Amino acid sequence: MARMGWPGSIAILLILGFLAIGLPLANAGLVDDVVPLKAGTVVQVGQEFDGGRRPVSMLVPGGWSLDEGASSLSEAVTLVSGGATVQLGVIDVRAATPQQLWTGQHLIFKAQGVPVVTEEPTPITTEQGVPGLAGMITMDDHIGTQAVFAAPDQGASVLVAGAPGAIASHTDDISQMISSIQFAGVKQ
Repeated sequence: MARMGWPGSIAILLILGFLAIGLPLANAGLVDDVVPLKAGTVVQVGQEFDGGRRPVSMLVPGGWSLDEGASSLSEAVTLVSGGATVQLGVIDVRAATPQQLWTGQHLIFKAQGVPVVTEEPTPITTEQGVPGLAGMITMDDHIGTQAVFAAPDQGASVLVAGAPGAIASHTDDISQMISSIQFAGVKQ
């Protein structure tokens, strides 16, 4: 076996370096699951109706992105901005009350083994007039907010999470998004 010397060793190190560092970086650049949204974008979630509309929607302010890897338009969408996360999910129920949805969500967390501690929720209403409940929750040392809304034919859940500073800097955006939630078929 012949020796390559310095030039051969350097070439092998460069190839190994590219394989170890360059390929993962190149792959990360190609597989970007976060898609920036324009201010005023309406995201829709839930099973599609005829015509392509979905039952629950929310207006997104500027500076937010859709996390495609954590979203499934038929179930939930996850929006991110500067360390804050807002997830809007559909709850397929009919004629449920906000309290039933709140209790049901926490029973699901418990069944999944997710330790959730909640404060007493307070009433909240969307601009459309759909009633809900919102409250602070703690999951595994993470503090966030949960809101649930009960329209006659559909429910929705919103989970807000992130570093306290990130959430504080997006409070107005988050409040606007939550109040902008619309349910198909519900008159204002």
